[in-house]
Amino acid sequence: MQILGRYLRTETLRTFFAILMVLFVFTVGLSFADALRAIARGVLPASMLYVELSLRSIDVLKLLLPLSLYMAILSKLAQMYRNQEAVMFHSSGISSKQILKMYAPQILSFFVFLMILSLFILPYVSRTSEQLTIAASKDVSLMGLKEGVFQELSGSNSIIYIRKINIEKNRLENIFINVKHKDRVDTLTAEFGYQYEDEQTKQRYISLFNGFRNEGVPGSLKYNLMRFERNDIKLPRLKGKSVDVDEAGKTITELLNSDRSVDKAEIHRRMSPAINIAILVLLALSISKTSPRDGKYGSLILGLLIFTVYINLLTIAFSLIVQEKVPSWVGVWWVYLIFTLYGFWRIHKADNSLG
Repeated sequence: MQILGRYLRTETLRTFFAILMVLFVFTVGLSFADALRAIARGVLPASMLYVELSLRSIDVLKLLLPLSLYMAILSKLAQMYRNQEAVMFHSSGISSKQILKMYAPQILSFFVFLMILSLFILPYVSRTSEQLTIAASKDVSLMGLKEGVFQELSGSNSIIYIRKINIEKNRLENIFINVKHKDRVDTLTAEFGYQYEDEQTKQRYISLFNGFRNEGVPGSLKYNLMRFERNDIKLPRLKGKSVDVDEAGKTITELLNSDRSVDKAEIHRRMSPAINIAILVLLALSISKTSPRDGKYGSLILGLLIFTVYINLLTIAFSLIVQEKVPSWVGVWWVYLIFTLYGFWRIHKADNSLG
């Protein structure tokens, strides 16, 4: 039994790391491309690129670790069933429940790691990212704008062009901005400008000085030309993180002491990855039984389908907590219960069929 347990855990870990590496590289690549687009739109400071990637890389482990272990166990056990190895184990008196116990050390290790990651590490990383973003937003050289390039200000239907960024004076020089409204188009030029942040709303602005504002409707002959000493333009909010720091950045103590439904949902969301490990291992074991006549990827397709349904139900359950349609003490436990009972039912059915 001990030899078989070590063999299963070792082979599963090899498959786990292979699957995790592929999924991790793929998701980080998508995150990198998304971060570059955010920088190009001016909603993410260029200096925050690697901080953003680090946060997303750590955050995605909440999903990738359970999924990779789930797929690793599923593929390994399905292969053993196709090769008749699992049937031989069962004929020797080893049941599916005993095989589940062999994975207990891995389940416990992943459970503890994901609890620490979700409850302590990710909130700290999120708070750090927010602090760095605020610091970057106060520096004109880090605000995501570039010299000599027409850039779109995301969310404002505006195009901005800056001829020079004076880092020593921390100001923008020779500025052109085109703003599209529903009924008109505004064109602004200014000798120089500064960035500042409203202390109450945390909204960023560019203060333009010594310039002209031209308002009109394209195609018409009527335009209004005004000269100004100062004109403030709203900038899009910086996004130096991939999750909302209002909830994700709070400590577990703050969440427990809060009465907000969003915070209650966040508690369940943080606990979910660790609980998912135990349930997904159970599901992987329960649906891995195949025969040599079955398709090679039949169990994997079924496994992915069940995983998709499981994750979608969790998402719905989180949403119900936020909307206060489900009591926080009920939370997402009904989803866990459904799939736990389903997993044990399939294991019991498989053991009885093998005799």
